[in-house]
Amino acid sequence: MTTLMLRNIPVYDITNHVVLNTTFCPFIQSQDPKKDYERWRARRVYLKTNRMAQQVVLQAGGPFTRQAKRRLSLSDSYWVYHNYDKDALFESITPYLNPFSEARAVQGSKSSSVPELVVGGSQPKVWARGSDGITYLRKTVFPEQAQAEMMAVKLLRKCGVKVMNAFVLTDEGRVYADSYSISTGNSHNGLVNLVNITNINRSLIQFDQLGVFADGYDPASVANGYKAAGVVGDANEIAITQVICDAIVGNIDRRHNTSNWAVFMDNSTGKRTPSWMYDFNWAGLLDENTEMIEIVSENIKRNCPTAVEATAARAAAIRDVCSELGLAVWYNNAQKLLDRL
Repeated sequence: MTTLMLRNIPVYDITNHVVLNTTFCPFIQSQDPKKDYERWRARRVYLKTNRMAQQVVLQAGGPFTRQAKRRLSLSDSYWVYHNYDKDALFESITPYLNPFSEARAVQGSKSSSVPELVVGGSQPKVWARGSDGITYLRKTVFPEQAQAEMMAVKLLRKCGVKVMNAFVLTDEGRVYADSYSISTGNSHNGLVNLVNITNINRSLIQFDQLGVFADGYDPASVANGYKAAGVVGDANEIAITQVICDAIVGNIDRRHNTSNWAVFMDNSTGKRTPSWMYDFNWAGLLDENTEMIEIVSENIKRNCPTAVEATAARAAAIRDVCSELGLAVWYNNAQKLLDRL
């Protein structure tokens, strides 16, 4: 018998295709749980374009090792229990709690847990852990993408928007988004380190794993996506904030890329909430984002008419911080959005 586990809780009988725990089952349930499971599992793998993730898997022993078959993840706390695992517990095998490093993976050390095996996305990336215990995802991008991502994170954190943190490595050490500037040292090397926003208490479940669609240019569509992904309550305000943030920084990647929309699931209660924002390497510091802003503003007026005034106030606040940080293009984007609302 093979079982899908959330930490040490059995949630799905993979062998017989039976849901064992409806609260913690990661995928949306329908009349065909087998199909739902297969879709969730298929999207919980590294893409063939992610060469670095492939290398990590090979360094860790290949895709047919016990560790790889478990599909340990640092995005969530799900893993697959096989008969040969016997008395294995989540705490003894998860990279969350056990040491791992690229070096140990290369050496094949059996004392080291296997690094993340399911890093998605087209950009090369790999999990690492600093000497201070902080776990982060190292992502290789073009230099201009690294700068745009860091400045987007800095802007939104300064605006009080829930967004993951990030840092670059320089000769002086780590420079986090809050103190990052365009002229920051070695940022030109195109390496961004995204601080992990999950832990053993909270899992990240992406829309694409659930078969949930969202048009990232339409707050109403995003809010409906959150509802379809299991969020209880009104997600409209969060959806509007996230969509206008993308529009202002010119992050066009989230329109139909449903792997960049997700919910947090509380691993103790099963409650699902909209995740913090993550992945801004398609933001643009140089080119104004006229087309996206036109579409977003029309969608807000048409599909969220009662929220126009509050949306304008939010956009104005972000615009003012853009001015404070000297982000001229993003200031102009925010003003264009305001002019169209």
